[in-house]
Amino acid sequence: MTRGQFQRSFGFIALAFGGALLAACQSGGESGLAGVSAGATAPMAGPMQCAVPLPGGPPPRPDRLRNFGTTAAWNAGRGVGRTVITGTGVAVGGPAGGIVAGGFAARTIRSGYDLRGGAWTIIDGAPDCGCSVTFQASAWAAGSPEKGRVSSKGCGNPLLATMNDWRLDETMTGYDAELLIYAADGDRIAVLKREDADYYSGTLSDGTPITLWR
Repeated sequence: MTRGQFQRSFGFIALAFGGALLAACQSGGESGLAGVSAGATAPMAGPMQCAVPLPGGPPPRPDRLRNFGTTAAWNAGRGVGRTVITGTGVAVGGPAGGIVAGGFAARTIRSGYDLRGGAWTIIDGAPDCGCSVTFQASAWAAGSPEKGRVSSKGCGNPLLATMNDWRLDETMTGYDAELLIYAADGDRIAVLKREDADYYSGTLSDGTPITLWR
């Protein structure tokens, strides 16, 4: 083999070796990048499932001046109805009959502010997500705040999921009355204020804004 032939053979071998080495490096690099990419695009947990989806958010806060006369008239009419029933009970059965009739009237002709009527919805951790709330009333004594049991259905928020008791303080106009909600262990989990007979707003104990309506 001549010197020129040897140099040409050596150059060919070097070129072939260099190409193989470059291909191996590229293969390894692509493999490594693929691993990083897969890790970077790992699937995320899905959004919280809403028991009551609210695409438009909660209803707007009611206009107090517009609703005040309607609510007051409604409650006045119901008050007259309760008085008539109670008076009839007194006429028929004396004081004892009046007590029985008064209890019947209170159960059947409720105030417009009564929490027990209708289906309530509450914001569940985000403005576009809600869940259901049901109120039950305990026996009420004159001069004491209304109170009773409250339960939630489908609430993902851990505080709302523990609601157990409620207490409602009253005001002269009915507006701004405080609705307090407690867990079974007695911890207060929410404070809301009445904006209307069917609308309350406030915060959870962790500061999360909430709205309650029916």
